[in-house]
Amino acid sequence: MRADVRSVRVGLLGAGNVVESIHLPVLASLDGVTVAWVCDTDTARARALASTYSLPRAFGSLDDCPDVDVVLVAIPVGARRGALETILARGWHAFCEKPFAPTLEDHEWIVAEARRRKVRLGIGLVRRHYASVKTARELVDAGVLGPLEVILGGEGARVRHTGRGGDWYQANAHASGGGVLFEAGAHLVDQIFTIARVDDYRIDRCSQRVLKGIEFETSVRGSVIVDGGRPVPLGMVVSQVSDVYGGIVMRCANGELRLGATASGATEIYGRHGRITGRLGGSASEGAAFNAAVRAEWREFVDSCARSVEFSDWDTGLRTTAFIEACYRFNGARAERVSGVGS
Repeated sequence: MRADVRSVRVGLLGAGNVVESIHLPVLASLDGVTVAWVCDTDTARARALASTYSLPRAFGSLDDCPDVDVVLVAIPVGARRGALETILARGWHAFCEKPFAPTLEDHEWIVAEARRRKVRLGIGLVRRHYASVKTARELVDAGVLGPLEVILGGEGARVRHTGRGGDWYQANAHASGGGVLFEAGAHLVDQIFTIARVDDYRIDRCSQRVLKGIEFETSVRGSVIVDGGRPVPLGMVVSQVSDVYGGIVMRCANGELRLGATASGATEIYGRHGRITGRLGGSASEGAAFNAAVRAEWREFVDSCARSVEFSDWDTGLRTTAFIEACYRFNGARAERVSGVGS
């Protein structure tokens, strides 16, 4: 099915908070887009969401849903493969909340199946649409501070109180697909890979703190390959048990770039002696900046469904999935190293 950008029907698979608070407000205001239905195994929740937002219909099973052009897939990643089999078989384009797939094998299967059926896939790696990420990428591309020499990244903080019990899906390794690296680190990895235009990577060391089968902290040391073969050292920490620097530092020969994890943050430029020399962008409203990024993400995907080109997330998102899986596979006590896609 080919979507007409002037009249795109969207179905919502999942009726949780991320759909209600993030995607629905954007889709409701996006030109040429109509939300046709919401589907969730919690039918009461689906009906409540449909009633609150005046959506035409609510369902408890994908098998009962009428045809649409695009489906937002916002259900736990451990339950996605069967749903995506149905979605792709019906010729619907799919926009998936991150994380996209629990394993590289699943990711590759989904992409191959989508290509076979000639439909589009998108991944909700929204931070690549942040103004700070785009600015940093342009500065690195232009070589303003010279070639990249070191990349550092951090995400998360010590969790004091979640307010949740033990029955929510992220407390289940199968449903959530993994721990903090998989759930939160996907954004950080994608930001780094996007800014530096990473071709490949090498993991030299990876340590994790695990409790009841789910990891709550991952520390990675290795390198990324840029500029057609040049290695750049990489250090990264994602945690829910330690307070870490939240953002990315791109150290170059003549200074460094720093950007935070928020949509409204600026890209800061530092000289060789650690003094700030410039600050580009930055917004007073985090909500407005984040909404703009989600809007840009959806606009790009909806427009791509009406063209004969492949949506860029297919392959760039694949590398992010591969890196995260390699981190989970890595055994730091052994001398072997895990390299990039295709190894």
